[in-house]
Amino acid sequence: MNKIAVSVGIALIQMMAGAAFAQTAGEADPAQAKAPPTAPTTPAERAQARKVRGATGRQAAHGPQMGEGDSIPAATPKVPRDQRKLASATSRAANAEANRAGKFPRGGSEDAPERQKH
Repeated sequence: MNKIAVSVGIALIQMMAGAAFAQTAGEADPAQAKAPPTAPTTPAERAQARKVRGATGRQAAHGPQMGEGDSIPAATPKVPRDQRKLASATSRAANAEANRAGKFPRGGSEDAPERQKH
């Protein structure tokens, strides 16, 4: 097994070395090395382009920005302590009554071990 792995590794190295040496020196074809020449712009054209870019930039600067906005949510009105205690006592009493009436299943599901009938 070891001999097979070594021989396959040597073959792979030889294949990669051939591809590495086949690469060119990085010189571009002179005919395709430069972009085609463009006509020089006039000062009026440059001024018009600046106006368009300025208008676009102003819209972007005055619009909504990333990270803007209120990251802290608005505070909710605090419920007084006596109202919280009253609500808690009411829900506890309702839960106790439902528990006495057997409305709350034990174990949470029909497959729970304590709900299984043996």
